[in-house]
Amino acid sequence: MRPDEKKAVAAIMRRAFSPTQQIFFSWKGHVLVAERGEQVLGSVVLKTFALSGGRKGGLVAWIFTDPAVHGQGAGQALTEAAIAYFEAEGCTDMFACVEGHNTSSSKLFASRGFGILSPGAQFRRYGLGTLAMWFHTFHFIDVGHFLWTRPPAGQPDRPALQWWGTLLMNTLLVWLLLWQQHEFQTFDLRYLLIAPLCMLLFLGMRTLAMLVTARAQGVTLRYRAWESGFPLGVVIALTIGGLYPNPGGFYPTADRWRYREWLPKLGPVALAGALPTLLASWALWALGRFVALPPGAALWRDIAMAVSVPLSIFDIVIVFFPMISFNGRRVWDWNRWLWGVLAAATVALLLI
Repeated sequence: MRPDEKKAVAAIMRRAFSPTQQIFFSWKGHVLVAERGEQVLGSVVLKTFALSGGRKGGLVAWIFTDPAVHGQGAGQALTEAAIAYFEAEGCTDMFACVEGHNTSSSKLFASRGFGILSPGAQFRRYGLGTLAMWFHTFHFIDVGHFLWTRPPAGQPDRPALQWWGTLLMNTLLVWLLLWQQHEFQTFDLRYLLIAPLCMLLFLGMRTLAMLVTARAQGVTLRYRAWESGFPLGVVIALTIGGLYPNPGGFYPTADRWRYREWLPKLGPVALAGALPTLLASWALWALGRFVALPPGAALWRDIAMAVSVPLSIFDIVIVFFPMISFNGRRVWDWNRWLWGVLAAATVALLLI
């Protein structure tokens, strides 16, 4: 990118990204542009960094094209130019963080030798250097984004293992927030049992409802963890004693698929996943409001609500970047009237 082109590229960036996405945009890195004649069509921002074991990484930090020229090959040209740049720089590993619903970008990378690297595969490949890699790729706050790498994983990942890992990490967040709420002075040993059982209940209901609905529609989905959300979850739990849940999501099994084509199937699955937690939250509220619970039962109820209410908020109400991977966004895109009913029921729970 020449200095005189920056204004035109910035205008394309603003057309390509939402206002909230623009807040996170950075020019830091090596910037390439796609041109046709004198017309700038799009751009890609590239970064390189050192990896453990003498490796060198290259990150596609941002890639975007003018919406008016979608489908004309500009994105493909930018992706290929990025790969060529990384190879010239001696990068052994290439990275891109792509939101799970951004299937136009994931298709670009999948067709050029990239693949999603699961959390377990990341630690097997980079060891403790994974944490440094997350820092360089900004993969520690972008919930719902998957780490695409070239070369891809050498073996298939295991969705069930990711699910149980997600259960464990969310349980850890609940333990931390309960500890913080007691000012790090005491920790009731009953929390060790109550927190994982509550998390198992809510994540289990969410998962079962989504799988049953998918099967009823004759489609096969697979689970993927959202590992990038947990560092922020730890910070929130330890600083304000709040829960930032990271339940993961279900996606088509293929690396190449189109979100809009799958939305008529994914919308009902998302609705089914959001409903059990919301209904359970209302049942827990009614239990605390109308039933005189003994202290032990009241503790179970309070912790259960500390899990279910935040999960409902994130999984239903928040549908805009950077929280667009939760079920609420799929329901919003599929049927906004249904989303409105769910969101109103969730907000009403908070108000009363």
